[in-house]
Amino acid sequence: MRRMTLATGGAVLALTLACSPLSQAAPTKTMVATPGLNPSAFPEQSTRTAPPDPTLTPEPMGLNPSGPYLLLEGDQGIWVANPDGSYVTRLADTGIGEANLHRALSPAGDRLAYVQASEEGPVLKLLSIPGGQAETVGLLQAITPGEVQSDNLAGPAFAYYAITFYDNVAWQPVDGNLLAFIAARDGPTADLYTYDLETREIRQLTDGPSQALFPTWSPDGKYLLHFGGSWVPPFGGAILGYNRIDGAWAVRVADGKILTQPKPRGFHTDFLGWQDDRDYLIYDRDEGCHSRNLHAVDVETLETSPVFEPCFYYRAVRSPENGAILFSAEAGCTGCALGEGTFLLLPSETAPRKVLDTKVYELRWLPESAVFLAYPEALISADGERLYEPPVYDHSYHPALSRLGYSAWEVIENQKGRVVIQDLDGVWRTILDGEVDALTWDPVRGDTLLIVLADGSLVSASAPEFVPRQMGNLAGSVGQVIWTP
Repeated sequence: MRRMTLATGGAVLALTLACSPLSQAAPTKTMVATPGLNPSAFPEQSTRTAPPDPTLTPEPMGLNPSGPYLLLEGDQGIWVANPDGSYVTRLADTGIGEANLHRALSPAGDRLAYVQASEEGPVLKLLSIPGGQAETVGLLQAITPGEVQSDNLAGPAFAYYAITFYDNVAWQPVDGNLLAFIAARDGPTADLYTYDLETREIRQLTDGPSQALFPTWSPDGKYLLHFGGSWVPPFGGAILGYNRIDGAWAVRVADGKILTQPKPRGFHTDFLGWQDDRDYLIYDRDEGCHSRNLHAVDVETLETSPVFEPCFYYRAVRSPENGAILFSAEAGCTGCALGEGTFLLLPSETAPRKVLDTKVYELRWLPESAVFLAYPEALISADGERLYEPPVYDHSYHPALSRLGYSAWEVIENQKGRVVIQDLDGVWRTILDGEVDALTWDPVRGDTLLIVLADGSLVSASAPEFVPRQMGNLAGSVGQVIWTP
C-alpha cells in the first residue's frame, strides 16, 4: 500500500521557463507540417473546457528568432525545431554519443559542446543554436584508431577512454564564459582544461598520473571539481570502464589553486550534486549493501557533514528544483534500518520519509517534466506530495508531464507499442500506435505532445483532440530530446 496521495489528471505541474534571445537569425531551411498518421480510436471527448484550439494560433513561418527550441539528438545527427515541432532543421550529421545533452548545452542555450571522433583523435566541437555553425576548439588527444584497440592496452588508450566514454564537458554556470573539458593535450594521461570563449585561450588546470573524469562546477562558478580513475587488470573479455577510483580534486578558478578532496570510498564515483556554492554531496559504495554514508564536503575546508548515514539500494538521485533526494532501500542489509521501500529526503528534513512500500530498479530526474521517475512504480513530484501512476504497470515507458497537467506514456504489450495520454479529467486514451524513442510536451503552451517514433518520425498531437500530425523525419533513432532555455 502506498503512503501518499495520488495526483489526479487535473493536477497542474508548474514549470518555470525562461526565454533567452539569441544572436543568430532564423535559418531558411524548413519542413512544413503535413497530415500523416492515422490515430487510433479513442473515447468520446470530455465536456470540460480545454485550452484554445492550436489552429487559432498563426502558423510559424520558420524557426523562432529566439528560444525555446526543441533539441533532438540521435544516430543521424542533431536537430532543432520550434516548441510545437514545426520547422525541423538539421544542425549536424552526427550525434554526441553517450554524453548528456543537458550538460552539453550552454546556460544561454545558444551552443552545444561535445566530443567527436576524428582520424587524428577526439576533438572538442561547438555548435551554435539555432544557426548550426560548427567550430572545432581543438584536438583533445593525438591518437589513431589503431592505438585504441582492445588488444593494444597502452597508456594512451586509457586516456582516450577517459576522454570519450564519459560526460566530460561542463559549462561554467550563469554566464557560461568558461567551458571545462578533459583532454590529454600535454601528457600521457587525461587532465582537466578550460576554454575561454571570449579570449579563445585553452588552459590546463591539472596534471597527474590518474585519468581525469566528470568535471562539475560549483553553482557560483568559482570551483571546478573533478575525479580521477584508473583502468587496472584483470580486465576480462571487455574494457567496460574505469575500475579504480584514485581521488577527487577541486580547482579554485580565480587563482588556479588545486584543493585535494577526501578520497571517495568504493570503486566508482557517486557524486550527487552541489548542496550550495561550497558544499557538494557524495556517498560511499560497498559490495554488501551497495551505498551508504551520504554526506556533504566543504570544497575549501574539506570538512564533511553527514546527511544520511544508513545504507540504501544502489544509487540516489537529486532534484535540482528543490534539492530533494530520492533513493530505495531493501530489507536484509546490515545497518539498513529503513527496511524495504523508496524514500524521499527533503533539505529541510533530517529523516527520509517513505513514499513507496517497494524498492525500485531505476531512479532518474526528468528535467522536462520536473519529476522523479521511480520505475516501474510511478512518477513522484519533487516535494513528494504527488504520485503519477503509469497506465500499465511494468509496461509503460518514456513518461512525460505537461505544465497543464496532461501526461503521456508509451505502453508496450505483446511486442507492440502505443502512445497513451491522460487528459485533464484523468481519462486515458490511445492516440497513436507505434514504437517510441521519446515523448515530451511543448514548454510554452503545454498542450502539444511531441512524439519521436522509432523510425525517426517527429509527430505532434495537440489538445483537445490530440490528432497526430507528422512534422518531419529525423532519419533514424533518437536518443535524447530536451528543451533549450
